[in-house]
Amino acid sequence: MHPAHKSVLLLLLFLSAASLGVFMTSLDARPVLRSIAFADDFSSGNLDAWQFPYPEDWVIGSEGPLHFLHMLRNREPLVPRRPIQFALLKGVNVGSFTWQAQVRRTGGSMLMVFNYVDTLHFYYTHLSVDPGAKQPVHNGIFLVDGAPRRRIAGLEAAPVLPDQNWHKVRVERQVGSGSIEVFVDDEPQPRFSVTDRTFTCGQVGLGSFDETGDFADVHLTSSEADCQPGPGPLLRPASNP
Repeated sequence: MHPAHKSVLLLLLFLSAASLGVFMTSLDARPVLRSIAFADDFSSGNLDAWQFPYPEDWVIGSEGPLHFLHMLRNREPLVPRRPIQFALLKGVNVGSFTWQAQVRRTGGSMLMVFNYVDTLHFYYTHLSVDPGAKQPVHNGIFLVDGAPRRRIAGLEAAPVLPDQNWHKVRVERQVGSGSIEVFVDDEPQPRFSVTDRTFTCGQVGLGSFDETGDFADVHLTSSEADCQPGPGPLLRPASNP
């Protein structure tokens, strides 16, 4: 094929009830992952799309027609102090993205993790019954960068999970500008927002710091799935490490 021509490869991968659409384009002979659209309603009864530090801690629950991912137990945070109990979307790294789920707490809080590089490098948004002004390590956006987690947004924000009902939480990430925004239910304005470019690529996940709860109706979309996890201000293509 002439080098000026673009080759386009469409790959459709179905992971049980999860649907994973992957679009690959390249200007040369190598296809490069560009965009992804993922959804899981957990109605399949399996968790093939996910990876866990402790698989025995996670099950699929149901209430009538609704299926959801349920945490059976919490795990102690690691040292330096940071959460570990995540269900991570397996084999998918994204830069900019929209990451959404229905969230219901059993205890006092839950969380969503993103741009996850490893256990010492990631962001998460803490979704709590109480505000950060009352409890400084609750309800906001936090950064783990080789040290104990630290807040980077949301200190004065209202609690995301004031009750034990389901709430829709959406994380919007734009690595070019560094923007991170967390939206709750159908609110037009973000509950938390910050500009930070410490990590620009990594996995996304669901979990809790040291409590339990549920997640349902999970969606991930990204046009920047061609990236290599790691620190730094630049989005690095996976095909050119």
